[in-house]
Amino acid sequence: MAGKSTSCPTLSLLHIVGKKWTIPIIELLYPSTKPLQFNEMQHLLVDITPKNLSRSLKELAGAKMVRRVEMSNNGLRYTEYSLTENGRAVERLVREAKALGICMYGTNSYCVSRQCHLCPMLKAT
Repeated sequence: MAGKSTSCPTLSLLHIVGKKWTIPIIELLYPSTKPLQFNEMQHLLVDITPKNLSRSLKELAGAKMVRRVEMSNNGLRYTEYSLTENGRAVERLVREAKALGICMYGTNSYCVSRQCHLCPMLKAT
């Protein structure tokens, strides 16, 4: 219930955003024009285990940042994931944090190798 929580809403948000896989998942889902399936996401996220991906997606769905939809096609069941409006709002926060980080600290060899300076989240409006 809004207004009844005793925890700080800012700290609650930062607790979720600060988890290891939150930002990579949001970065993966943000530019997607269609929902992604679990296996697609696991293939695209480097070094994530199925257990960590599942746990992270459940937490993000519980925080209303990710939409989880179970589907069935010819008897095959699968789950699709996409960002909610809250998830898109968090994406804007991540984009601002990236821009501020680059402004304050510049880029390093890690950024250059990942081409962070070309990140589509920095250019999104």
